[in-house]
This record gives sequence, structure tokens and C-alpha cells, in this order.
Amino acid sequence: MGQQNNQQDVQVLDYEEMLQFVERKLAEGGMKVGRQEIITILEAEEAFLIEKGVIEEIPYEAD
Repeated sequence: MGQQNNQQDVQVLDYEEMLQFVERKLAEGGMKVGRQEIITILEAEEAFLIEKGVIEEIPYEAD
């Protein structure tokens, strides 16, 4: 029987970079959306993906 790989890929995203990317993409599409609205949408998306088990929240540990 083959060996099962339990290693998980962990990717850390820079939240500010992601916000700027979304703002830029929306602006390119001719849409002006406030930062707070974008944050609300991203938080809702994150909650949905966590609920569905697609992503897992990893607690932040300060050095």
C-alpha cells in the first residue's frame, strides 16, 4: 500500500496587497467600490470557504 502524504500546503497572503489588487481590478473594470465594501466581501468569502472546509484559519503567532 502506498504511503499517504499528510503534508499540507500553507500559503500566507498579504491582506493589504490583496485589497490593492482587488481595488485595481475593479477600477480597470470601471467600478469604484469602497475599501470597506471590499473588506466585507472578502470576509464573507473567507467565512464561506472555512465553513465548507476549503480553507483553514491558522492562528497568528507573533515572534
